[in-house]
Amino acid sequence: MNSQTKARLLNQLNEKELESGSANTNKSWHHVYRESAWIYVGGLDFQLTEGDVVCVFSQWGEIVNLNLLRDKKTGKSKGFAFICYEDQRSTILAVDNFNGATIAGRSIRVDHVKDYKPPKEHENDDDLVKTLKELGCAPGVELPPPSAPSSSSSSSKRKDEKNSAYIKQESKRYKK
Repeated sequence: MNSQTKARLLNQLNEKELESGSANTNKSWHHVYRESAWIYVGGLDFQLTEGDVVCVFSQWGEIVNLNLLRDKKTGKSKGFAFICYEDQRSTILAVDNFNGATIAGRSIRVDHVKDYKPPKEHENDDDLVKTLKELGCAPGVELPPPSAPSSSSSSSKRKDEKNSAYIKQESKRYKK
């Protein structure tokens, strides 16, 4: 089944729920995904950047994480992405309103993701990024405050002292 057919079927399912009055209840098909704030977006134009995707999809809620998959060798987009919203209710709005929509001349498919498997960890990821990749951003996940950038070179002890003072200052600010 191609992506346009899947989008059409999801839209028909949403129309049936609206007609029956079960759209905002536990009987809705969206209820299965209540613990995940992630959505899948397929059929994106290959020229779209992360910024373009954020601009379009942020109209339904605050985006806290975006994974636009790219080819490792060329760096070109593969045409699909995973988006995490701050609030799970935004995923319902995005799925219902963007599924089958045309963006940059291409019909896109948008669907919920129940168990998102984050990409492998990189050495230079800070605590916030590691937590997002590990636990996601679903309701109830406690995220650490963003950490200060660390210096990778060990050029002087003074620079390290400045960095540790900055980290202490920033952590006090986030604890308020």
